[in-house]
Amino acid sequence: MRCLLVGLFVSLFVLASSAWAGHHSWNINEVFSDDDTTIQFVEMHCPVSGENGLDTWTVKSDSTAITFTFDADVVGSTLNRSALIGTNAYAALTGAPAPDYVLPDSFFDVSGDTLRYAGSSDVWTFGAVPTNGTDSLDRIGGVGLNSPKNLNGDEGSVDANPPPPEPVPSFAAWGLAVLAGFMLLGASGLLRRDGSHGSAA
Repeated sequence: MRCLLVGLFVSLFVLASSAWAGHHSWNINEVFSDDDTTIQFVEMHCPVSGENGLDTWTVKSDSTAITFTFDADVVGSTLNRSALIGTNAYAALTGAPAPDYVLPDSFFDVSGDTLRYAGSSDVWTFGAVPTNGTDSLDRIGGVGLNSPKNLNGDEGSVDANPPPPEPVPSFAAWGLAVLAGFMLLGASGLLRRDGSHGSAA
């Protein structure tokens, strides 16, 4: 009977621990946005192993009142891994490390916000986020070149600025080209007439 009670206690303890553990060591460490807030990412980092249970936990913005909910756990060790949450527009950028989870557009306020992971498991209040298309706000390093990294370990930086427009030839350039063409046509006509006069003589 005593062994049965001990076994029951251990089972209940394991179940209770699994309900609260396995997720709480993740921290929000980088945010990025363009000026119209359609291109955004939030990167999280885990310094320990065994924190696979992200499914159903949330990241919430105080300013926009938008809540993002994780829809899958992390597979494999979580030691020193990063989870990348990005908008569809972010994912479409050339060279962007693929996001592990899809973030709603305009998720956080670029003028300043508070993001809350898993209730109060991790809370980050920050000021203005750069919107120049290349810099991000890092929790430790401050403003600098963005450096998204996903669960696969793919990392890099993105440029959210639109490509420059194709150069349009100026009026002076194509005007001179047209004038030169007319002059050549005129000269060839004169040569033909001169040639025909000579043969008639």
